[in-house]
Amino acid sequence: MYFVAFGVFVFVAQGSVYGETMERSACSRFKSTPLESILSFPASSEFQNEQSGAGGYWSNNERDVTPACRLTPTTSHQVAVVVAKLARSRCKFAVRGGGHMFWAGAANIEDGVTIDLSHMIQISVSQDQTITAVGPGARWQDVYAELDPMDLSIVGGRAGSVGVSGLTLGAELLGGNSYFAPRYGIACDGVASYKVVLANGQTVIASPAHHPDLYKALRGGGNNFGIVTQFNFRTFQQRKIWAGFIFHPSSTALENLQRLQDFNTASGTGVDNYATNNQVHQWDANGRSLIINIVVYTKPETDPPILRPFTALHPQLSNDLRITNLSDIVKEGTPTNRQRNAWASFSFANNATILAQVLEFADEAFAPIQNITGFNAFCSFQPITKEIIGHMRLNYGVGYNDADDDEQVYAISKALFEKVEAYTRSQGQHEDFMYMNYALPTQQVIASYGKENVDFLRTVSRRYDRRQVFQQLVPGGFKLYAAPGGNL
Repeated sequence: MYFVAFGVFVFVAQGSVYGETMERSACSRFKSTPLESILSFPASSEFQNEQSGAGGYWSNNERDVTPACRLTPTTSHQVAVVVAKLARSRCKFAVRGGGHMFWAGAANIEDGVTIDLSHMIQISVSQDQTITAVGPGARWQDVYAELDPMDLSIVGGRAGSVGVSGLTLGAELLGGNSYFAPRYGIACDGVASYKVVLANGQTVIASPAHHPDLYKALRGGGNNFGIVTQFNFRTFQQRKIWAGFIFHPSSTALENLQRLQDFNTASGTGVDNYATNNQVHQWDANGRSLIINIVVYTKPETDPPILRPFTALHPQLSNDLRITNLSDIVKEGTPTNRQRNAWASFSFANNATILAQVLEFADEAFAPIQNITGFNAFCSFQPITKEIIGHMRLNYGVGYNDADDDEQVYAISKALFEKVEAYTRSQGQHEDFMYMNYALPTQQVIASYGKENVDFLRTVSRRYDRRQVFQQLVPGGFKLYAAPGGNL
């Protein structure tokens, strides 16, 4: 099976009270309190850095959303006090972890209050080296840099600048793909427990032993249940890895796709669960430009047989495979972004013919926008093997510069998703699952988990958030009642 994703933007409407927004009034009430030290307003340099500077959002779609104020807590207690105050005043707010989600309003809110967790970046390993505690504002490159010197690791992200919280919470029952997924499952599988601030300001530990229903819901449940202020990851021994990027000309597309199908089939039989490959097809203003195979083997062994079909495929434009560590390879996999973005998400069976047809649909869709300023696009096929699901995905997106192009890019992204979905359904190859972190904001992500899971998530939400704060006051993200039959 494969999963596909591309993203777009959405803007949030505001309410007002006696000529002043409720949210601006709430911001004012944090002044002259112990929380004033973590409060910033749009005119301040601290606010601007967290909005659009070095510590800012990854996508320009999110940078263009300006909250009335920002609160940047450093402790769980501060988060609890802030959430309780905002809930009591029925003030709309957003929650930001690493700030890597691409669509406007996902982790920011126009004229509302943004709780910015980017200063909660603690990383600590237990004395017996079995648990690594990570703050919600940490990024994967920092986590691996801490663990690599100790020959340790955890199941986590593949791009260094991505935040820990968004990836880990980002897809129901399938939260966060990883280079370790064939061995240990995905990121949410690696979480032993969560420290969670609930809507009433109470802080609880969710684990298989304590609040197990909340623990299950947080395994990819997004921002629907509370604010996680600490992730406790199971930690394992890990030596160096063999990894790198192989660049091929786009003329090798059919050969690459067939080899990807064969790899996914072999990997699914358990031939070698140390190997992963993510295949990216890229476009520029002239059409398809190149293909990248991101090859990772989580042992320090060169050119293992399961990955040889990719290393042996020529011509190659470049190849930097080497023995290295995880913190090095995730830096290479981290795109710097000062653009707008539009992505979407869907899944389908492991079939090279289907993959080739998706690329042809993308050729047709991207052609009308290839001349817009800053255009670039990609289609990333990400195999999800049976081992990963038990313990695939395809992702494509468009980058561009100008907000004036939002409407056109959004429409093309939506049309492409609908065309691919209709085709894969007609071929009996479609899978309902959508990966939250790559999804178009109008997609029915929660519904794609199936009725039983949706009903479970709603039950957990009502149990831990009786006033439905995270459904009604946090408009960003994918809400539980946006699914069919979802009236509150």
